[in-house]
Amino acid sequence: MNIPQIESNFRELDDILHAGYAPNVISTAMELGIFDALFEEPMDARTLSDRLGTVYEITEAFANVLVALNLLAKNGADYSLAPLSKDFLVKSAPAYQGGMIAMTSQYGQIMEKMPETLKNGPPEAFDSGMWANAEFMKVMGQGVMGGSIQDVTGFISALPEFPDLLRMCDLGGNHGFYTMALIDRNPQLRGTICDLPEVARLAKEVISEMGYSDRIDTIGCDLETDGSIGKGYDLVLVSHVIYAWKGHLEDVFERIGDAMVPGGVFVSNHLAMDDDCCGPISGTMMELMTRLGGYPTHHLSEEELKSALAACGFGDFTVRPAEDGRQYRSLILAARKLE
Repeated sequence: MNIPQIESNFRELDDILHAGYAPNVISTAMELGIFDALFEEPMDARTLSDRLGTVYEITEAFANVLVALNLLAKNGADYSLAPLSKDFLVKSAPAYQGGMIAMTSQYGQIMEKMPETLKNGPPEAFDSGMWANAEFMKVMGQGVMGGSIQDVTGFISALPEFPDLLRMCDLGGNHGFYTMALIDRNPQLRGTICDLPEVARLAKEVISEMGYSDRIDTIGCDLETDGSIGKGYDLVLVSHVIYAWKGHLEDVFERIGDAMVPGGVFVSNHLAMDDDCCGPISGTMMELMTRLGGYPTHHLSEEELKSALAACGFGDFTVRPAEDGRQYRSLILAARKLE
């Protein structure tokens, strides 16, 4: 027998392959209500299986996987919630992310067609109409509660201009939650959600439902056309929407600058990968799924943002590195419209 000489440890690959089943485990745990049950009190596997109406022997192995994933803790025979689950996987939690997790699981449909798409390209162009869905909008709004809204509002409210801001535009603002959070911190600030006409109509309903109609209005506009996004803004926030302009960001930044007052602040909140685009794994996987789905990219670098903004009359940058993000690896960048 010729025993091969190997330099690597197969266990690393084995762990990667088995970790691929984690989304199924998490989705099943949420469906069964495991996190909600353990939120009430710690319990052993027998009590947990009785509560859920599941098979004890399988439930025990299932709970142990959740411990290995750092979603449960185990003390003796009793299982309890880990902080990650308590914050994001209990339905009554303010930052519950069940909707976003369910939406992310749908990416599997794209990945199943990966060999064919790698050879032939995406089957059809990206459909922007997906944003004009009330249920999707609410899921996305709840989704930002998992760390993104805290990061963005904390960054903007710490800017020296924040106390004096009067009018802001949330460009591509969809659900409008960022604007709601910011005007809560500044009693004189008024906001405008600017998005596709059908999205803006739904956003207006959400804004009214949330009780912000007196301070937030909407404008229906397609950035691909010459429709107006309004005028006189001293703050423009753009969050996860300008990826499609990668390579010619000046087109959208020129329009943004025209809508702002001199000295106004522009803030970008967008995903960013490592400089070599080979990490982190969540970023590289998102980029792959994005391109498989027919959309150009889902990441913008600090260098390309600064370069394009400077070409359009912006400067005096303030940056919060992507590594500091609590929910996603999002780069938050502020630039001032120069006098």
